Amino acid sequence: MKRIVLFGSGKLTKIIVNCYLKGELKGYEIVGCYSKTKEHRDEISNILKIKPCESFESLLDLKPDYLVEATNPSATKEILESTIKNHINVILLSIGALADESYYKYIEDLATFNNVKIHLASGAISGFEVLRTARLIGLTKAKLTNTKGPKALRKNILYNKEMETTNYKAFVGSAYEAIQNLPTGINVGVATALATRGVHDTQIEIKTEPNFIGDSQCIDIKCGNEIKAHLDVYSATSDIAGYSVVALLQNLNSSIVF
Repeated sequence: MKRIVLFGSGKLTKIIVNCYLKGELKGYEIVGCYSKTKEHRDEISNILKIKPCESFESLLDLKPDYLVEATNPSATKEILESTIKNHINVILLSIGALADESYYKYIEDLATFNNVKIHLASGAISGFEVLRTARLIGLTKAKLTNTKGPKALRKNILYNKEMETTNYKAFVGSAYEAIQNLPTGINVGVATALATRGVHDTQIEIKTEPNFIGDSQCIDIKCGNEIKAHLDVYSATSDIAGYSVVALLQNLNSSIVF
């Protein structure tokens, strides 16, 4: 039985917990959960009928096989190094934490030294295998177009009142620039970049539509005249990210691997 701990106690963590309680994570045992908010971590712990962890260090002391992260890039950076040094594999949702190339290389080397794997959950991205295969062939173009409603940007530097009444192009630039402007809302762009041409050479376009609900992620790649692909995923909520963690864990423990 492989042991899991959860870092974060929000909506996505609750999806993972519900799937676990329904028996969809056979071969795993969730042994701990930590959140900086006591009432949140106590809620998850009570649902699971396990003792709540009062600190992140006490979570690591449980010696799990996997830590599942479902927080935000800044919080992830606080804990990633110590998790790896404790020889614990990580399942990462806040992929934006790896947008800085020097930090990415440091974490990659640290994981190699400690014999640890960092698994990037697909979230709302489709076709990781296609993207990585195309990179081997030789990508000449990689672009992600994200469409959302204006509400998603109202507290962000990219917000403009015009978004409320008209279709609006909020951002065009590299994945690296996108995550600087939208630290918690464009993890998908960083994930796409890491799987394709890198954070500086993968283009991100963020658009808004007045009555749009949810998110649309469209990935376009090209390998000269050899391959063209258009991968399009719409999600009304962020739930798909939580379920992608469950699917990843199932795959890691399966005799037949997709």
